Amino acid sequence: MNAQPVNLIDLPWLSAFPDLAMIRDAAGLAALHAAKLQNLRTGTLIVRPGAACECFMLLVRGVVRVFESGESGREIALYRLNAGELCVLSLTSLMAPEAYSAGAVAESEIEVALIPVPQFQEALAHSDHFRAFVLTTLSRRLGQMMALVEQVTFRQLDLRLAWLLGRLFGQNSAPRLQITHQELALELGTSREVISRMLKEFERMGCIRLGRGEIELLSPDTLSRLTRRAPV
Repeated sequence: MNAQPVNLIDLPWLSAFPDLAMIRDAAGLAALHAAKLQNLRTGTLIVRPGAACECFMLLVRGVVRVFESGESGREIALYRLNAGELCVLSLTSLMAPEAYSAGAVAESEIEVALIPVPQFQEALAHSDHFRAFVLTTLSRRLGQMMALVEQVTFRQLDLRLAWLLGRLFGQNSAPRLQITHQELALELGTSREVISRMLKEFERMGCIRLGRGEIELLSPDTLSRLTRRAPV
């Protein structure tokens, strides 16, 4: 007879991971029960490039930004980790095994579930359900990274900025964004001065209005025309 799926009363954090909550095998259940919960403040550096990975991380609550730093110190955002997702950085570091190749910072107050390395390795080797969850997530993130490479390599910066603004306005569901020019520059791997010049041009076109620490959307149609050749 198959074992019952994990009881969410015992592990309420698994409500963010419905696929993992259905695990029935011993190795997978042992990994889930071994997880330790940790709460971290906004701005906490969770992963430092070059550091060793000591656990497998699952994000229960909040948002984490994963970034790459160049020799000049300039950063580019690689992707964001949202609640219900695993940390691909910790996954790749554990599977290699290698030191972290990028960094990660909490963009909000977060809660993470940390599975120790031995239990993670046991589950990956002997739990089909756990392994399927890991590999599916890794495949999806690889596709997102390929799209980012295509953006950086082939798309003009003004189109990338217009696309980014369109995505952020859509996610915000409001005509105002609370964001700085420096934050946009970090997203796109360029300087604040370059972003400021482009935003001023967008403002001259009547697309947006710039304020202190915020951007107001004036013409969605104009912004949409700017993004016609940007990535979808």
